[in-house]
Amino acid sequence: MTFDQLHDITAWMADAGIDELELSGPSFWLRLGRGQTQARDGQASAQPPGASKPPCQVVTAPTVGVFLHRHPLHAAMLAPEGARVKAGQALGLLRIGSLLVPVTAPSDGIAGAMLIAHETVVGYGTALVALHPLER
Repeated sequence: MTFDQLHDITAWMADAGIDELELSGPSFWLRLGRGQTQARDGQASAQPPGASKPPCQVVTAPTVGVFLHRHPLHAAMLAPEGARVKAGQALGLLRIGSLLVPVTAPSDGIAGAMLIAHETVVGYGTALVALHPLER
């Protein structure tokens, strides 16, 4: 994808009133949003001018599977929105056949919105959970 193509896409987004657009392909993943962009690692690389909140991190799928917000034998979510989580804590699970693989927080933070519905089939790199930094 060239910069000219990105310019055309962002102009089209502005004309259509679209605030966020996600594109992916075999060798790339791009999320365009009004005032910020996100790199493949889920870290926001820019922030709107005058914004007071630090950017959130997006936790992505480490493999393919079915994303679960909670363990199949429990009713409670592993990381409800607003819950404080520690690095390494499970935010969700990926079910691969009968195997459950934890999707863990890469750092301490506050669990944000689940970006994928419970029991949705996801691919490698799919954005799953927003993770907000702790206030300092």
